[in-house]
Amino acid sequence: MKRASQLALWLDEVSRPEWIWYVKYLAANDTVATGAHQAGPLIGNQLFKNAFPAVLEKAKQSGTAEANIPVILDSHSVNRVVRVVWYLSKGEGRLTGWGGAHFPLLDADSTGALVVFAFHVPSFGMNADGCRVWLSRSPEEEDEIIEWTGPVEPGRGLLHSPFRSLEKLPSESSDRPCSVTARDAPYNWLVDFPSGADIIAETVRRLPSARKDQPDKRLLRRRDCEYELFRSLEKLLVLPRIKEGFATVDLFVDYANTLTNRRKSRSGKSLEIQAKLIFDEEGLSHSWGQRTEGDRVPDFIFPSIERYRDSAWSDRKLRMLAAKTTCKDRWPQILNEARRVRTKYLLTLQQGVSVSQFKQMKEENVILVVPKPLHRSYPQSVQPHLVSLESFITETKRVCT
Repeated sequence: MKRASQLALWLDEVSRPEWIWYVKYLAANDTVATGAHQAGPLIGNQLFKNAFPAVLEKAKQSGTAEANIPVILDSHSVNRVVRVVWYLSKGEGRLTGWGGAHFPLLDADSTGALVVFAFHVPSFGMNADGCRVWLSRSPEEEDEIIEWTGPVEPGRGLLHSPFRSLEKLPSESSDRPCSVTARDAPYNWLVDFPSGADIIAETVRRLPSARKDQPDKRLLRRRDCEYELFRSLEKLLVLPRIKEGFATVDLFVDYANTLTNRRKSRSGKSLEIQAKLIFDEEGLSHSWGQRTEGDRVPDFIFPSIERYRDSAWSDRKLRMLAAKTTCKDRWPQILNEARRVRTKYLLTLQQGVSVSQFKQMKEENVILVVPKPLHRSYPQSVQPHLVSLESFITETKRVCT
């Protein structure tokens, strides 16, 4: 029998009814990667409403409210008493007072790591009286966390509790057409849950104004819309089934696994499908998911796999692009893809990397393609070296002809 990992045992310990999780990828403004003075992870308003209601209520009266809370970073065997603070004017909260940049959670190289904050809430309506934290130390630990929670979107904290109904605030999205209801859902969706590609196609149909946006903004708007569409569809179709209950534990586990696998399937291919759609709209010739050498299958080859396989076609007129929602420990995976292409382009939605991580990428001839609105989340010294999606499309058209 396979022995449970240290992380699996920890996740089990904090899975009891009195625990509420907040799961997120650390952005550069959560760590010290950007040199910010107010170092400490941002935590969302939905988490505050469920874990720190008294702090939130006090902030409505005074503008800012705070509380101290003991925290154990179990993944690194250290502890602190930190400050949880809500800034009404900013509409955001932070966990601060970790003791400096040397603390693992604030280390610049932790940028992009997946972290679980497990808050102990004794009873409904009370502030959390403690917090345990696990900072993923490898892609394997990140995958293990996602097996429990489902995929986590960069820039979005995921509120999670298997035992209690969490009060959620209304969506702040201005694109209300992205929320599906029983009256406007395609009929076949009510029979069979749609594929990720079908959800993206519906996203494009419901958000026609995005077609007028530049590629960078278009990608981000559609990704946000797709996420809202998917989650509202889960609420419409899945929640009633959960309320019905399950006759056995095995039936419940099987259903939960189906939901998790569906979420992972959508999340795993979403960025690729969204990028391909934009390349088609922009008239950028490409091949998607085609084998180059052996078992190597890069996400995109430009201008085509036929040109790649044509030895008479110059290497200098070829490009490859990988699409990874996050890239912290996963970017080396692309280095052996498409041997003819020395410089590897990597499209990511990760909100920042450390200067040292970026240096490693640069030394391996990896160039980051990041939607323009996300550039400000990277260290200032890194920002000039980032390529926007629009620039990548324009330059690739010029080079690969």
